[in-house]
Amino acid sequence: MIWPKPTTSAGRIQALVGLLLFLLATSLFAGLDLLTRSKNLAAWLDRQEEESCRQTRKTLIHMGYWLSIDELWIYGELPLLDFSKGGVYLLGASDVQCSTKLWELPPDLQALIHNFGVSASNPRGELVELRYLIEHCGILRAGGGKTLVVLGADYHTASYPSQSLSPAFVDNWERRGLFACDAQDGIRAVPVNAISKCLDFEVSRAGAGLARFRNLFVHQLVRWRHHGIEPPRMHDPAFYIVKCRAEMEPDWEKKIEEYVRTFGEMLDYLVAQRVQVRVILMPQGSWYDNLPYEQEFKKRINTLCAGKQIPVTDWSTMLADEDFSDSIHPNVYGIDKLHPAFLKIALSFLRSTHALSPTPSSLDQTGK
Repeated sequence: MIWPKPTTSAGRIQALVGLLLFLLATSLFAGLDLLTRSKNLAAWLDRQEEESCRQTRKTLIHMGYWLSIDELWIYGELPLLDFSKGGVYLLGASDVQCSTKLWELPPDLQALIHNFGVSASNPRGELVELRYLIEHCGILRAGGGKTLVVLGADYHTASYPSQSLSPAFVDNWERRGLFACDAQDGIRAVPVNAISKCLDFEVSRAGAGLARFRNLFVHQLVRWRHHGIEPPRMHDPAFYIVKCRAEMEPDWEKKIEEYVRTFGEMLDYLVAQRVQVRVILMPQGSWYDNLPYEQEFKKRINTLCAGKQIPVTDWSTMLADEDFSDSIHPNVYGIDKLHPAFLKIALSFLRSTHALSPTPSSLDQTGK
């Protein structure tokens, strides 16, 4: 008896190959998902990134396993915070956002000190953000007397119209479809399917993990090409000046006036909530010394705050030019100076409200 030869259809082969590819992709994704849940790996990657930044003199940006520093606190940290003991909250644009290393603090301090800076924010954006944090997130749960808001101010964001929000600020809140954001109605949560939200975050974390490993590879490649070092970023003061003038001219006085007026609205809102407020004039590079904007800005901010009895601290000359990564953002050496300065303000306030227990573990690790 002659048995027929077994045949395998092309469709069956394609199905088998597809199944194998699916299993491979699933295994890789699962492995990456496990890696991006490792705190030890995240800490190691942070150390590698800081080592690179100390060579390149670039800004040290801590994103965890998110795609931006804004997403880290908006989606990763804010929903988990407990405001029942009060706290210290830093607000401002990206120069404030990149000025601290709060992730290195011990857990009891991380629970009380938060950097809520948002890229491309102006006073209108900060007021919108404050309203959301106070009216929807409950950051005043412990009362205004136990809450300190530290506002970083600089004239560069006056280039955004003060009665509107910058497109980049709006995108920071809306890009995942979880919030709607505009100057009139503020920031509002948008109902979404819980499963799709979870899947979106999982895919995002995996993508951020791949990006971090890619950056690590790029750092090593650059070092290999340059005999073990990464070349530092070089400043271009002439370009900084041209760019600043293009953003501020021709009606720079009007822009600063509108900035200060909106900044005053924000102060009035906080004072009405009995929140403790402190204003910081953020560092500026010497390349702006011959431009008229900073002196006019400082004069108006000081006058405004004096009338409202809000303390102002001038850090405009705290950093040397080599402490900047570009025209306005501190590099890792600038952070070395700014982080302790912000922390000194925060610790003093938290001790005064008895929110912080002066245990050796907390104080020793901060050097205070």
